[in-house]
Amino acid sequence: MAQIENLNSLTYQEITTEILHQFVSDEINKKDFENIVNNAYQVFDSKDVVNLVKLEDQRWILELFHGPTLAFKDVAMQLLGTLLEHFAQKKETKIAVLGATSGDTGSAAISACSRYQNVEVFILYPHERITEVQRKQMTTTQAKNVHALSVQTDFDGCQAMVKQLFLDESILSNQTRFVAANSINWARCMTQSVYYFWTYLRLKEELNQMIFSIPSGNFGHAYAGWLAKEMGLPISKIFIATNSNDVLHKLFSENCYKKGEVNQTLAPSMDIAVASNFERLLFNLYENNAERLQIAMSSFPQNEISVPLESWKEVEDFFLSFPSSDQEILEEIKSTYEQHNYVLDPHTATGVRAAKELAQPNQSVISMATAHPAKFMEAIKQSLGEETVEMPGQLQAIVDKEEDFVILPDNIDKVREYILSSLE
Repeated sequence: MAQIENLNSLTYQEITTEILHQFVSDEINKKDFENIVNNAYQVFDSKDVVNLVKLEDQRWILELFHGPTLAFKDVAMQLLGTLLEHFAQKKETKIAVLGATSGDTGSAAISACSRYQNVEVFILYPHERITEVQRKQMTTTQAKNVHALSVQTDFDGCQAMVKQLFLDESILSNQTRFVAANSINWARCMTQSVYYFWTYLRLKEELNQMIFSIPSGNFGHAYAGWLAKEMGLPISKIFIATNSNDVLHKLFSENCYKKGEVNQTLAPSMDIAVASNFERLLFNLYENNAERLQIAMSSFPQNEISVPLESWKEVEDFFLSFPSSDQEILEEIKSTYEQHNYVLDPHTATGVRAAKELAQPNQSVISMATAHPAKFMEAIKQSLGEETVEMPGQLQAIVDKEEDFVILPDNIDKVREYILSSLE
């Protein structure tokens, strides 16, 4: 804890440098890394990168949407993009960022990398299963190194393709170095862990325990909190908030991890049936035994997976979960606005609702605001009407812009062919 307390007077950028440099110190000297961090975060509207809002006694919102695409993914992706350009120049090579998105990861990756000539970006997203705003943020950059691929499948199908492509010999042997954009990229998880530390340092005098309530789909955001706890941060619990695609709720309430059907909801970034970062948690629970993990995952999704019984109590005590239907999301947006004059996006609404249902009144809960509400105006209109959210300039700028994207079938061979031909 002494090392954490020593960070108390530092800015967000300085905390990021202190925590993360130890993971890259063999490759980058500290001064260069500090410059990379400062460069990455200069595009954020908030000088602290993130922002805390107190709703009421012992309840806070941590706004993570002050980056260029108005979503929490910017916090990690802007740093990752700057790091990739650094290494591309250092090693005199080209890098291709490959990812799947259920909405916000793709636009964050494109925003972070489109300005770098040594980085190509290929983003797979589910055809007609994301919002118009999310799509336009990916398809209107007009950057020649950006490839938005609308694949005729759901997010899980896109993500499965990306995982397969990273094992594909034609990708592995290509002279262009491929890097993951999703939270399966370790750098994403590590970077997201920083704002847990920042929050503790800003609130520690007011805290009665420290609980985070997190809208959860692919589990990367919540796993970053687990990492922070493992690094010594005194997090008491994490609430896992889901929409009606409740694979994570069933995992943490029933100890049953099983792929289900995906339903389209008002919180599309959580419309996921396979939470890829659960594998990371399972690896830790298996005492970092890769062989044991491989055996467990080799039969999934045909067979369900359970947390080892010897670890279940630890998991059950730390992770609590709560699902919300579309109607409950709309009700929470309305309730929070009426009580606190604060507008939640539909994902954040699941986290605030979970906090209400799972926490005691005297417990300190920080709910993660993962996106600006204007990105999901249809849901806001349904709940509150038209005049409650002003459209930010970043979104106004793309309304009438020409879109550029490619529609591809649910066929990995066609996707691979497109990617490789684009690199020639």
